[in-house]
Amino acid sequence: MDALAQLNEALRALTTAEAGHELDAVREALACHEPSMFTRECGEALLELARMRAAERDAFLRASERAQMLSEASFEGIMIHENGSIIDANQRLADMLGYEPSEVLGEHTLPRCVAPEDQAFVLQRMRDRVEGEYVITGIRKDGSRFRAEILSKQGKLGVRPVRVAAVRDVTERERAAAQLKESETRLQELAEAAFDLLGFSRQGVIVELAGPVEALTGYSKKALLGRSVLDFVAPPEHELTRRQMSTNGSVRYASTVVRSTGETVPVEIVAVLTTVDGIPTRLAGLRDLTETHRMEQGRRELEQQLERSQRLDSLGVLAGGIAHDFNNLLVGIVGNADLLLSGRLAEDQRECVQGILQAGNRAATLTAQLLTYAGRREFGQREPIDLGELLPELRTLLGAALSKKAALELSIAPGSAISGNRATILQVLMNLLTNASDALAGAVGTIQVCTKRVAEPDARFAQALGASLADGAGPWILIEVTDSGIGMDEATKSRVFEPFFTTKSKGHGLGLAATLGIVSSHGGAISVQSAPGRGSTFAILLPASEEAKAPVTSVRAVATRGGRVLIVDDEELVRKQVRRMLEAHGYAVLEARDGKSALQLLEREQVDLVFLDVTMPDLDGTEVVRTLRSRGSSVPIVLSSGYADFELDARVDAGAIQGFLPKPFKIADLLGCVEKAILR
Repeated sequence: MDALAQLNEALRALTTAEAGHELDAVREALACHEPSMFTRECGEALLELARMRAAERDAFLRASERAQMLSEASFEGIMIHENGSIIDANQRLADMLGYEPSEVLGEHTLPRCVAPEDQAFVLQRMRDRVEGEYVITGIRKDGSRFRAEILSKQGKLGVRPVRVAAVRDVTERERAAAQLKESETRLQELAEAAFDLLGFSRQGVIVELAGPVEALTGYSKKALLGRSVLDFVAPPEHELTRRQMSTNGSVRYASTVVRSTGETVPVEIVAVLTTVDGIPTRLAGLRDLTETHRMEQGRRELEQQLERSQRLDSLGVLAGGIAHDFNNLLVGIVGNADLLLSGRLAEDQRECVQGILQAGNRAATLTAQLLTYAGRREFGQREPIDLGELLPELRTLLGAALSKKAALELSIAPGSAISGNRATILQVLMNLLTNASDALAGAVGTIQVCTKRVAEPDARFAQALGASLADGAGPWILIEVTDSGIGMDEATKSRVFEPFFTTKSKGHGLGLAATLGIVSSHGGAISVQSAPGRGSTFAILLPASEEAKAPVTSVRAVATRGGRVLIVDDEELVRKQVRRMLEAHGYAVLEARDGKSALQLLEREQVDLVFLDVTMPDLDGTEVVRTLRSRGSSVPIVLSSGYADFELDARVDAGAIQGFLPKPFKIADLLGCVEKAILR
């Protein structure tokens, strides 16, 4: 190629702006065909300039391609704007907003793509030229919304001040953050529900707390942060706490927190090793065990009370069984001695028989106390009892029995009336007063007796012995007997109602046992509070009576008369003894050894009275009574028992029997009961 052709090629590679006036001269020379004006050096320079320009153009094209690629591949939308009017934007921003790139340019994009509630905030940032990150709500072309994070920065385009903004769609990120926060909130709520307090510590130092801090510890949250965990743990628990805090895994253990008042709080701690902001942190959940311990203590006390009640019930069953068999024997002993005394005896013989009778009567009294302890209810002997009348009478009766150094103080509230058996209630009060007198141990002291009407039992009766107070509604009569004596320790107090247990040198230990039985049979309960050197208080709760006291009527003497009597008892000794007693006073006697035999005999024999034992094998006395009455028989019936382990009026309809005679009995008691029943 000649020089002229090379120059033409070089000129095509150069632009007028870069070649300047020299290229203009070359063009003029070529047009005039005056190649003589070009030197070799000039031609070579022009060729080098053409090659440089070609290289620069190639580099510019490659740079443009890379910029376009970066713009299209960017994960963020990028825009340059001047006072809100977009000068330039990348493809990613257009795609994010749903517009064509050309539609994004101009002053209308920001008003239509920023949510109305965020526009004032965005304009204020632009006016104040605030740089940095912020989040707004963006609006796409189709009207859908998304959360947009914007990073803006001031810049210059030539001499023009502009803002460069990178826009990122953070909708999914914020949704994930919201879900994470919700999950954390649920987890925290669950943890706070499972524990009373959550604590975070690092190397034994408290760094964060959550929950009712002051309610559990007595300290404010601020007072605890930055302090050692051991500052609030009871000293005996320090070694255990250090050992547990050095464990990498999860641990569960019991400890004791010391409140600001010095009070200790039992807690259960569940701790795990975790991280907070990437720093190893121990998370501990604390559960206040105060209520749990209280309930556990209550459960143990209830178990002890139940065990005690079951032990006393077992002793009562045993005592009742012994008394039943013993009373049948006493029928023969006392009855035969009574029969012998009614005949002619030498003086020395009479003294022997009287000794037998006296011993039998004392044995009968002892078995009566056993039966009382067993809770036997006296049949058909309930009446309204005004304690305001009974207690002053009791003061007179006990004048000689109580210690001369004891001052008896009575405080009887009006309306202190109960329904019960006067003799046994009197026995209860006598037992308690003599027990209080003995507790003074010969020293000067006081015995206080207080009665009042209450609507419901107080807290001490939650662990009382006797009948279940939950089964009966008030009002109640509360009787309290308090002494200033020596008191009792827990071991003595736990056994004080057991039969044959006594701390006295004299006595058989049935006084308080009988008291418990009487109170139970009246539907009441008894509680005792005592401590060594601080005296004792026996509190009794009995159902109040709304009835007036019935007038006392004289009992008309009944003349002895004859008749046919059927004796039904499974004990041959009892049958023979009752036969001798009745035959000695003109009665004709038939015998039956059980209930079935009695019913068969009554189908063919006419009798004037049936003397019927309650406790028998096969058919017991109450079943015989019901059978006879169901057959339409109106024969008078007297029930007798050495021990009735149930309430007779719950087993026999009112009016179905005409009398009840407890064993053992004397001739006069038997004759009187039989005569009254026949004459009804």
